[in-house]
Amino acid sequence: MYFCAIKTKSTSMQPNITKSAFRNFHFVGLLLSVRFILSAQKFQFLVSLALFISVLLIFVLYRMSVHYRDNQCHGTIKYGQAFRYIFLIYLFGSIVSSIVMVIYTSLIDTHYLTNTLDVLMKLYDSYKFPVDDKTYAVLQTIYKPVPFGMINVFFSMITGAFWGLILAAFVKREKSIFE
Repeated sequence: MYFCAIKTKSTSMQPNITKSAFRNFHFVGLLLSVRFILSAQKFQFLVSLALFISVLLIFVLYRMSVHYRDNQCHGTIKYGQAFRYIFLIYLFGSIVSSIVMVIYTSLIDTHYLTNTLDVLMKLYDSYKFPVDDKTYAVLQTIYKPVPFGMINVFFSMITGAFWGLILAAFVKREKSIFE
């Protein structure tokens, strides 16, 4: 019997974490996409559903990583491997979400980013935060569909790492010393 951390010279007995994450990220990508679309709506009820999806997403990440541990790693997984698996699932899912975000802001609600920038500028103004022409030009560049989607992937990497650090502690299971 082998477990997830053993490697041999001839073949790797360790499941490929990247391949497994790539095969299983679709549901996370769907949840992230639906969360974005709901949070972009004007109705408070739909925005509240987006919050529920955020909580559901954490549960799904946990269940997927436990499933990976139990079925791919024969019940044992190290903290670093669990972290990597959770991080990669979230990363791949955020790429899907960013593609949906670009399509949504380019084709469906073309004023979404403009309105979001206007809200940001009003917030800056209410706090008396000075915004010069250069800063405003940079913000206008960022609040375009493709740069906004790329920034979403970057911040999703940070979020995925955050949840990976926490959830991996609950998912990890070392081989018993009595086995």
